[in-house]
Amino acid sequence: MPWNPSLLPVPRSWDQEDEERLPPAQKLYALQNLPLPFIKAVGFDMDYTLARYRSPEIDELAFKKALRLLVRERGYPVPLLEAEFDPKFSIRGLVLDGVRGNLLKVSRERRVVRATHGTRPMDAAAIEACYGRRRLAASAKGFRSIDTMFEIPESHLYALLVDRHDAGRLPGKDVVGIFKDVRWAIDSVHRNGDMKAEILSHRAFFIPKDPQLPAALDRWIRAGKKLFLLTNSEWTFTNGVLGHLLNDADPARPHWTDYFHTVVVSAQKPGFFAEGSHPQPMPGHPNVFTGGRADWLETRLSANGEEVLYVGDHIYGDILRSKKSLSWHTLMLIPELEAELNQLEHHADDARELLRVETQRRRGMRRASMLVDQIARNREHRKLLGPRLSPEAFQALDREAAILKVELAEVQQRTESQRVLVHELNRQIEATFNPLWGPIFRDGDEQTRLADQIQQYAGAYTGKISNLYMVDPNTTVYAPVLALPHERV
Repeated sequence: MPWNPSLLPVPRSWDQEDEERLPPAQKLYALQNLPLPFIKAVGFDMDYTLARYRSPEIDELAFKKALRLLVRERGYPVPLLEAEFDPKFSIRGLVLDGVRGNLLKVSRERRVVRATHGTRPMDAAAIEACYGRRRLAASAKGFRSIDTMFEIPESHLYALLVDRHDAGRLPGKDVVGIFKDVRWAIDSVHRNGDMKAEILSHRAFFIPKDPQLPAALDRWIRAGKKLFLLTNSEWTFTNGVLGHLLNDADPARPHWTDYFHTVVVSAQKPGFFAEGSHPQPMPGHPNVFTGGRADWLETRLSANGEEVLYVGDHIYGDILRSKKSLSWHTLMLIPELEAELNQLEHHADDARELLRVETQRRRGMRRASMLVDQIARNREHRKLLGPRLSPEAFQALDREAAILKVELAEVQQRTESQRVLVHELNRQIEATFNPLWGPIFRDGDEQTRLADQIQQYAGAYTGKISNLYMVDPNTTVYAPVLALPHERV
């Protein structure tokens, strides 16, 4: 395994200078050292990993189909069919509170930092009254994490129905029942085949091609890596999607299955990484299997544990479980990354100004604290030493107190102005990411729960699979050297 001497700069890989010149959206961001020379097998999820679906169009499709199911089979009012999907309402990483009808943005400390009741924003007082200052147990009953892009329409649909419930327009329904109905409807539209059939019927529209995808996969195959597909989608849909993306893209691999040593469909992740099931061979396709389990797959690949790298977009179903259960290396696909990077670049000057003003504000607060202490000490001197002080000494203390109070007032006025400016700069920057929720990885100076999970369980992350074309499959990808605050110079 690679070794780095402590407290020395990270060794540069042979192509790191070239990598540094890549546009940020094309980079792979390492959180842990990835020893690619030791990786024997590289696995891929399909949905939102190998296949990037057109958004928000596909989200609106799921939204509309779920609404029709609720009206047709669960007795919801017909006028609901006129509801419009708002692609800007929700972001990934939120937590849906199905008991209270709320949608929550949670910090890495598991505190609720933003919230809506239905679609209506909750202020700080309402959030504290509802959740206090305790850590939120997002895995508890009644909560649902919005971990994948597929769940974005679910959160908006639930919020709209909570609004209608509060307005008395859903008689006989309560927020918990609505929560369960929406969950059933979204699951149903993905399982009953109707939505997938429509996607495949219009695959050129819903599944845009990435011309670099075949080249990226080919480079890693030629480097001696065994590629495998591990997806929860069934064979018909998988064959339709990947056939559209990969068939005839490379004369050496005319069929998409030619890119993969092993293909597993209907994998039932995350259960696949623990107990799994008995794999069923697909007739006519010798390397394709339905179901299976991790130990069988590792044996078939002649690779196990840290010899495997798995790439997926689901923090729990792909990343956390494969890492914790099997010790696989993990690479997380974040489809929103390019848009977030574009916003960061666009607001780079504003962000630097925010940092400058906030640094000055914190220095001012420290100075104000010292001035308050000096004023208190002046007051104590007058009280304790009064009988022994000369009139001249009293006058000196009075002059000192007056000077300290003037300076304190000036510092407090300045820090308050800086606080207002920081708040306004931060509000302007975050509103361009999402007017209601801000960026997905951060809230002010706090990281979100999603960002914390990525750092804990993903070995690296990137925005699209084709970025792997720019990564040497036989060179270690180094993460930044972690340092405690006192080690930073």
